[in-house]
Amino acid sequence: MSDAEKEKIRVIVKEVIREYAATLNEKQGHGGADDIVSEVRQANRNFMRTHGPGYFKTFFDAQQPRATVVTCSDSRIHTHALDATPDGDLFMVRNIGNQIATAEGSVEYGVHHLHTPLLLIVGHVACGAIKTAANDYSQETSPLRRELDSLQIPKGDPGLNSVKLNVNNQVRLGLSKFENEVMSGHLTVVGAVYDFRNEMRQGQGKLNIINVNGETNPTKMADMALLKEAPAHPPMAAVHRPAAKKAPPTEAQSGENSAPADEHQKPAKKPSTH
Repeated sequence: MSDAEKEKIRVIVKEVIREYAATLNEKQGHGGADDIVSEVRQANRNFMRTHGPGYFKTFFDAQQPRATVVTCSDSRIHTHALDATPDGDLFMVRNIGNQIATAEGSVEYGVHHLHTPLLLIVGHVACGAIKTAANDYSQETSPLRRELDSLQIPKGDPGLNSVKLNVNNQVRLGLSKFENEVMSGHLTVVGAVYDFRNEMRQGQGKLNIINVNGETNPTKMADMALLKEAPAHPPMAAVHRPAAKKAPPTEAQSGENSAPADEHQKPAKKPSTH
């Protein structure tokens, strides 16, 4: 890269940082629609400047997401808390209460057409849909009532217990709907609670997995290969890179067992043209 090109990049980065800082100041209060659209357009210009043609090339013809994620529409669900590089990785399905029933077609598309090996249900603490469903919502509009009606939670319990119950209900529905895929080993259904308030005492921003294919016992889940802690925490996109070839074993090592394959490696599959 020439000095001129480096200088051009430095100028762009400085401008993006300056504009981003200005945007943060503006976001202290909600402006009108005109202000919001202006901010969105500015954010898009920054995005275009910092993402060259090479970034978009991989998205031209097909998508190959690794997971279908059913989560809440709540703006406090941080996608980058689930995947450091979610673009192209996650097929996102969002609705109030992270429900399968109210987004059945989208969930089917992810599992049946994109062939994702993981169906991840993500609920979250302080969920407005759960709070509303746990109380009297008879005065709400009919479209909203229809979506809340499918949340099978007890009245009077708007907190974490109902959030967990709803996640487990969605996992159960997913296991029933995609029974063949699960039984054949082509799909795993996982339920989790995203905790940005540390209500579960595992740290703010923690994704707490509470259900794997219907198993909710923490002791049994801890023994699952799916939940074994990796030695480090690389971005999910790291699994796209093929594992480095291992050197031939030395004479001293020849009698030892070889290390197990990377359990997180993405299974091979045909690209989807959808």
